[in-house]
Amino acid sequence: MRVHVVSGALLAFALLCAGCGRAFRSGPHEPEPRTTLRVENQNFLDMNVYVVSGGQRIRLGTVPGLSNQVFTLPAYIVRGAALQFEVHPIGGLGNPRTETISVQPGEEIRMTIPPR
Repeated sequence: MRVHVVSGALLAFALLCAGCGRAFRSGPHEPEPRTTLRVENQNFLDMNVYVVSGGQRIRLGTVPGLSNQVFTLPAYIVRGAALQFEVHPIGGLGNPRTETISVQPGEEIRMTIPPR
């Protein structure tokens, strides 16, 4: 069995060089593909839009009445999760939810809110 004794200064220098070498070799990280929800609100009421995953409800934003809006879903929500979308009419009743769907990174989901 061989035992190598390395001085503290030499070991620190070797670790520093190893860390620097790794930083120079790594290129730019590929951005994760954007996963989007395109909402067409055909209703007169403004709607708050939520994504629901694992019992957690996250507000994406508001879609004004009779308009369209695109939201980017947080990447940590999309990774291998079954999702539902919920809308809450501002000044109205109810919180309708979509069925549960499987979403992959980079996909675009389309949702239409019908007129009442």
